[in-house]
Amino acid sequence: MGQREAFAAVAIPLLVAAIWWLPAAAFLGLLVVVVALAADELLAMARGAGIPVGRWVPLLMLMAVMVGSWRWGIAGTTVAAIAAAIILPTAQLRQSCAPDGGLSGSSAAVFTVLYVGLCGACLGWLRILPEGDLGIRILFFFLASIWVGDSGAYYVGSRFGRHKMAPRISPNKTWEGLAGGAAATFAAAAVSKLVFGLPWSWGHMAVLAAILAVAAPVGDLVESQFKRDTKVKDSSTLIPGHGGLLDRTDSLLYAAPPVLGYLLALGLIG
Repeated sequence: MGQREAFAAVAIPLLVAAIWWLPAAAFLGLLVVVVALAADELLAMARGAGIPVGRWVPLLMLMAVMVGSWRWGIAGTTVAAIAAAIILPTAQLRQSCAPDGGLSGSSAAVFTVLYVGLCGACLGWLRILPEGDLGIRILFFFLASIWVGDSGAYYVGSRFGRHKMAPRISPNKTWEGLAGGAAATFAAAAVSKLVFGLPWSWGHMAVLAAILAVAAPVGDLVESQFKRDTKVKDSSTLIPGHGGLLDRTDSLLYAAPPVLGYLLALGLIG
């Protein structure tokens, strides 16, 4: 068994147990920690590329965005996001190199907080917004569809991939892999409806599968461009065979807002 499979064999049961057994507040606390660690990796990538961006103030603001969103809804999200947009450039004044790097450092800090923080908040909303245990079942569907789709893309692409999708950004990704991942995502969504008893029509499931089949690989490409730009292979070496937490959560974070938006817009939750 390779490192990739060995990690999955250990991590997936632990994550399933956390989603199923932890109270909502405890799960959200765990999510804040994971998202903050992923954001810390992005900030470290920026610093490695010579961008003078801070660490603790952006991470505190990211936590404020996530917690404020869950505690006070749109109002909390808005206040925390505005505060981040004001406080982070102000904190940049304390950098020893100021004013050099003021614009790039402020931009990296604000972007990290808003991009990673808001996407993380949306992932939390998928757990807590639906009534009863529907949020748990939605998370299982969400994670299973993305991970099965990612595995399908990996194995189909490694065996049959010939046509590169974005060779300058992610040289190993192919259109054949994307097709394999999409097929696996639709299959996982269909199985999830039956196994988890999701209360939506097959039409809604097809749309959600389509959203995930597109959003998950795009999220991975978005992070890949950050890595190529900052000249790193992985966001960190935290997870053997997988890189960092940002490498493992990029697709999940990117896909959460469109899935949440669809469910809310169609009145399927809330």
